[in-house]
Amino acid sequence: MLASEDKKKALTSPSSVFKHPADVVACGDLSKAEKTAILKQWELDARLLQVATEEGMSEGEHSLFTDVKKAQGKLDVDVLEEDGAPTKVGP
Repeated sequence: MLASEDKKKALTSPSSVFKHPADVVACGDLSKAEKTAILKQWELDARLLQVATEEGMSEGEHSLFTDVKKAQGKLDVDVLEEDGAPTKVGP
């Protein structure tokens, strides 16, 4: 069972609660809205990690961007809308 503190923590730092984006989808203690919010935060984190890696600022962490997008697809989650030129950071 996922404690309410863990739910709050997952909304701001998904990787501190879940090992993999698919774990969010499989979690029975979360509503679809909570899963969606957690995966969107994880997507933003993954985008920022990609930018940091390209700028030589990461510590060898592996981006889970592709896995996050697959998990969002399983939930039928809307993708982040982007205005203007595409970037890894998104909107």
